[in-house]
Amino acid sequence: MLTFELEKLIRSLSAAEKKHFQLHCTKLKGPKDYLLLYELVIEHANGNGESWEQQFRHTYPSKSFENTASYLYKVLTDLLVQIRIEQDTWYAQHHQLMKARLCFERSMPNRAHKALSKAFKLASESQNHAVAYQASRMELTALADIGFPMTSEQQLVDKQMKAKHTLQSLRQLHEHYSLYELLSYRLTNDALAVNGKSDKKINDLILSELSLTTRGSQHEFEPQKLHLLFQSFFFIHTGEYRSALRIFNELNKLIESNESMWDYPPYDYLSALDGILDSLRSIGYYEEMALFIDKATALSKRPYPDHFCHLATLTANVYRLNMLLGKGSIHKALAFVNHQGATPALEGHEKQLEYDYFEGLTYFRSQQWNKANKCINLISATEKRHTLLPVYRAARLLHILISYEQDDLEYLDYEIRSYKRAFGKLGKSYKTEKLVFNTISADPKRRGNAWKVAARKKIATKRSAIQAEKREMQLLKYFDFGEWVSEKHR
Repeated sequence: MLTFELEKLIRSLSAAEKKHFQLHCTKLKGPKDYLLLYELVIEHANGNGESWEQQFRHTYPSKSFENTASYLYKVLTDLLVQIRIEQDTWYAQHHQLMKARLCFERSMPNRAHKALSKAFKLASESQNHAVAYQASRMELTALADIGFPMTSEQQLVDKQMKAKHTLQSLRQLHEHYSLYELLSYRLTNDALAVNGKSDKKINDLILSELSLTTRGSQHEFEPQKLHLLFQSFFFIHTGEYRSALRIFNELNKLIESNESMWDYPPYDYLSALDGILDSLRSIGYYEEMALFIDKATALSKRPYPDHFCHLATLTANVYRLNMLLGKGSIHKALAFVNHQGATPALEGHEKQLEYDYFEGLTYFRSQQWNKANKCINLISATEKRHTLLPVYRAARLLHILISYEQDDLEYLDYEIRSYKRAFGKLGKSYKTEKLVFNTISADPKRRGNAWKVAARKKIATKRSAIQAEKREMQLLKYFDFGEWVSEKHR
C-alpha cells in the first residue's frame, strides 16, 4: 500500500514542488537513500517498464526499502505541508495555533497571543468555526493560568460569549451536515421512498433541515451551501429534476459569488461541480451538463498547482465525453478522443479510470473492439486497488459485452465466472448484471426473429423495473446496458 501511495504522491508533484524538494535535499548533509528512491520513481513515471521497488532492492541490496520509502514519504509530506501553509488559509490557521501553543510552552505569552489573534482572524474570515473556537479557548485558558492580568470581568465575559457563539455556529453546522448525510445515506440505499409509510421520515428530515436554515447562521456561506445540497439531493432522488437543475444553478452562483471562501486550490468547488455533473448524467440531462463542464474547464486554466489543473481538465474531459456519448454523438466523441491525444494523466485517480472507461466506451459504440478492450484493460489492471469503485465494475461488465461482440465465447464463459467471483463477496448483485448475463446465455445473435419478438416484451418490462430502482443508477450512469440488451433482440 505504501508503494502505491508513495508513487501516487510523487506523480502528483508539480514542477515547482519538485524543484522545492530538490533544493531542500541539497541543503541536507549525510546519506540520502530517499533521494535515490525518489529518482527511481521519477524514471519509472517517465516510461521505464521495470518496477521501481524491485529496481531499488536489486541496486541497493544493503538498504531497507521499507525504511527508505517511509522516510521519503515523511520528507515529501512535511515539505508539501510547509508549502501549503503559504498558499492556503486553512493550513495557515492551524500553523498559527501550533505556533501559539509552542510560545505558551516556552513562556512567550505575547508572541502566543499574536499568533492566536492571527489564527482567529483568518478562521473568522473563512468561517472556520472549529479553529476560531480553538483559538478562543486557548486564549481563555492562558488568561486563567496567569491570573487574568489587565482583564476586567466584563472583558472576560465578552470573550466567553464570543467563544460560545462560535461554538453554537459550529454545532448548527454539524447538525446541518448530519441531516444532509442522513438524507444522502437513506436515499442512496433506498431506505426512503416518496410514498406510503416512508413519507413521515422524509418530512421529518425536511422540517429539521428547514428549522436549521432559519437560525442565526443561515446567512453564512457553509450553511447556505449545505441547504442547497440538501435540496438538490432530495429533488434528484424524488424525480423532480427541473427543480434539482434550478438548485444546481443556485449552488454554482453561490459558490462563484463567494470566491474569498474557496480553498487554495478550490478542490471544494471542483468537487461540487463533479457532484452536479454526476447527478445530471445519472438522470440523462446531457444538454444541461455543458455549462458546468465549461466551469470546470475555466478552473483548469487558472494559475493553480499542476495537480489541481490536471484534475480539473480531466474532470471536464470525462464529462464532455460522457455528454457526447449520452447524446448519441458517436462521431463527435471519436473526434474528441482523437483531438485530445495524451490527456493529463493522474494514475490511480478515479477520474483517470473514468476517462479510460469512456474512451473505451467510445470505441465500443464505434465497434472498434480491440481499441475498446485496450482502454478497458487499463482499468482491469487496477483490480486490487479499485474493486469497490462503480466505474471499475462498469468496465468489467463492458469488457464482457466486448467479448460477446467478438464471439469469444470460450473466454466469455471464464470472464463471467470471474466477474461473479469478484463482486459476489461485495453484496447483492445488480439486476442490470443479471439481465446482461441472461441475454448472453440466451445468445440472441443466433436466434430467429420470432424468438426475438417474443422476448422483446419481457425485456421491456425488466428494463422498466431496473430504471425505477435508484441503486441500479450506479451502473446505468456509465452506460445503458439495458439498451444494448434491447438492441440484441432487434
